[in-house]
Amino acid sequence: MSLENIVIAVSLLLGIVLLILIIYLISRVNDLEAKAFSQQGIASSGEKKTENEPQKVFGGLSGRQLWDEWVSIANGGDDQYGIKGDRDRFLALLELHARSLIKTGMEHGASSTNEQPSNPLTIKMLRGEFESFLPSSQASRLYELGRELGASEDTKQRAALSAALAETVEAISMGIDAGSSFVESTMRDVPINPPESEPGQELVPSDNPDSG
Repeated sequence: MSLENIVIAVSLLLGIVLLILIIYLISRVNDLEAKAFSQQGIASSGEKKTENEPQKVFGGLSGRQLWDEWVSIANGGDDQYGIKGDRDRFLALLELHARSLIKTGMEHGASSTNEQPSNPLTIKMLRGEFESFLPSSQASRLYELGRELGASEDTKQRAALSAALAETVEAISMGIDAGSSFVESTMRDVPINPPESEPGQELVPSDNPDSG
């Protein structure tokens, strides 16, 4: 075989190898593009799903978990569950809880009943039912003071009990940095004078965050 034929054969072989390499590279590029578009589509679908999903009230927390998270935030902790936007609704929930304990205590005191409500307590609001938790000592004190208030007809004693209730509510307020308006709203149903016979009224929060 002459040198010229050898050169031609080698050139053909190199050409074939180069062609195979080009075809392989084109195939790889197509595969990578397909994977990239596929991942982009999955990411877009995930983002769209997240946007369409309704945000859970209180970040899905309830009861003691919700209370502990708010106490943590009030003390400078991070908002891990993104619940700061539900602050007004949370305060309305606690207000209803505290008022319910006082009201139930007063009714039980008037009827000589002693049956403290559960804690956490299920509270009905416009956006559904939520479990509200208060520290056991404070929940018990609200109920017991309410019972004493409901059983007493002495104006001075009732005034002292009312003041004790206000102090307890204020301690709750300080624990979650709720402000003085929380105390005023929670205490607005507490009478000092002995109550006259009136039909029971359903408790509603002073400001309804669910109406907005």
